[in-house]
Amino acid sequence: MMKPKLLLPALLLAVSLQAQYYEAGIYAGGSNYIGELSEFKLSSKGYGTMLGIFGRYNATKYLSVKASLTTGSIKGSDEYSRNEATRQRNLSFRSDIIELGLGGEVNFSAYNIRANQTGVPYFFAGIAVLRFNPQAQMRGAWYDLQPQRTEGKKYSRYTMAVPFGLGMKFNLSYKINFGIEIGARKTFSDYLDDVSAEYIDVVELRQTSPTAASLAYRTPEVTGEFGNNPVGTDRGNPSNKDWYIFGGITVSVNLTDKYGLDFDEKYDVFKEHLQKPEKETKAKNQDDQGKGKKKNRFKLFRKKRMLEPQVKKQTN
Repeated sequence: MMKPKLLLPALLLAVSLQAQYYEAGIYAGGSNYIGELSEFKLSSKGYGTMLGIFGRYNATKYLSVKASLTTGSIKGSDEYSRNEATRQRNLSFRSDIIELGLGGEVNFSAYNIRANQTGVPYFFAGIAVLRFNPQAQMRGAWYDLQPQRTEGKKYSRYTMAVPFGLGMKFNLSYKINFGIEIGARKTFSDYLDDVSAEYIDVVELRQTSPTAASLAYRTPEVTGEFGNNPVGTDRGNPSNKDWYIFGGITVSVNLTDKYGLDFDEKYDVFKEHLQKPEKETKAKNQDDQGKGKKKNRFKLFRKKRMLEPQVKKQTN
């Protein structure tokens, strides 16, 4: 039994520990892209899917740290542009993205397992590293664009990004959480779509790599003629880096016990001073009574079985 003078510090420590717990969950929803092939805005034709896993450490009631691994698909095409010149450029792409992210979350109000809020909004920001691989379809086949050097440059398919956005999370029970989250990713690359700067000399490129030349300059597919060599003219805008968006729902499990404390024996002393919900206490008492009755019936049954041979012997 803890001494009374130690009771208050123990309770204070228990309260502070309530917010220090982990979560593990999944994240599923949609994706989109902002860049040269969406005219630097969200396109209704550019939506893809995304799926991820994450772990969250709730350091306090207001601050959390989250690590995530997410995969999603993005795409864009000049086909949907309202501008005739852009449609004649006739470029398109798709790319799968694998993102490893780490960031912080700031809750707009207190949030923990025992808070019983219906929902808490939060802001998040962090850093991420991602891998992308732009591809384009031509004559029914898909080609990886990075090895083709369509602009004469071999860029890296790995880059960094800065994720930030908003979310809302709901503590459904001691164990389960549900959330909604949407976030933008500002990347440090302008080649998510394989379009950035100027046209290469496609006439010269055709001598060494006809496929790369056809993927670099696709206007003839629309106009029916090659026209003038576009070398040196704008193919993209290198001053604007590409963006992508992830948004969806989250479902997570609290990796802790029902008191909001980690599974660790050193915290047991603090749990003694936390009251259990009345419904749980009542249910436990009923369960204990039921077990007691079953145990007594079992004892009587065993005693009866042991006495039966003796009774028969005495009768005979």
